[in-house]
Amino acid sequence: MRILVVQNNRNAPAGLVGDALAEFGATLVTVAADEGEVLPATPEGYHGLLVLGGPQDAWNDGQGPHFPRVMELIRAFSAEERPVMGICLGAQLAARAFGARVYRHSVAEIGVGAVRLFNAASDDPLLGGLAPELHMVQWHYDTFEFPEGAVPLAWSEACMRQAFRLGRNLYAFQFHPEADAAIVRGWAEKFGVDSRERNRAVLDGLDAALERHLPAAEAVARTISRRWLDLVIERAA
Repeated sequence: MRILVVQNNRNAPAGLVGDALAEFGATLVTVAADEGEVLPATPEGYHGLLVLGGPQDAWNDGQGPHFPRVMELIRAFSAEERPVMGICLGAQLAARAFGARVYRHSVAEIGVGAVRLFNAASDDPLLGGLAPELHMVQWHYDTFEFPEGAVPLAWSEACMRQAFRLGRNLYAFQFHPEADAAIVRGWAEKFGVDSRERNRAVLDGLDAALERHLPAAEAVARTISRRWLDLVIERAA
């Protein structure tokens, strides 16, 4: 299975999700779209689409001139029933691609936080059978409305829109299943002085939070990735 991976920033790679997909037999074709690498015109030649995170605002095409093309691809893959997974910025672009509003949230979610599953997740192909409360990496300032017809799958105290499914094939995760410890620490190191002080409490406890929760979060990432790839294989057949 060939998976098109849209990378929006080199500091936000496919990480744990990419590792799991490759381990389970997928071939990942990564396009650094923010650096000017050309995205394919159509889904032809790919069985699934993974759109990653990044520091840009999904509602600002000035920060991401490639965003309209990414959204076209999201719609095209979905129309052909080729599975899509959007993570953080990718989730926001997926929401926007189907007419939902993306905007600056009232609070930032930084660090590791509790994500709770809606009842609809209990029999979802990706999330079914997972614990009702997960502790996952968060790193976002924006949020989105759910697109029309979306099935809400997860929420948190700070941000009610943590995951949704649209149709049978599109999944969007505001939290970061792909983030390992090195990725998260890399994000923390990018903070300027002011941001570092505003998030001092989170940063001071970041290593302890990663040590405590990342093993379980990695297991969630592997489960989601394996099941999503199963969906890719099923649709390709």
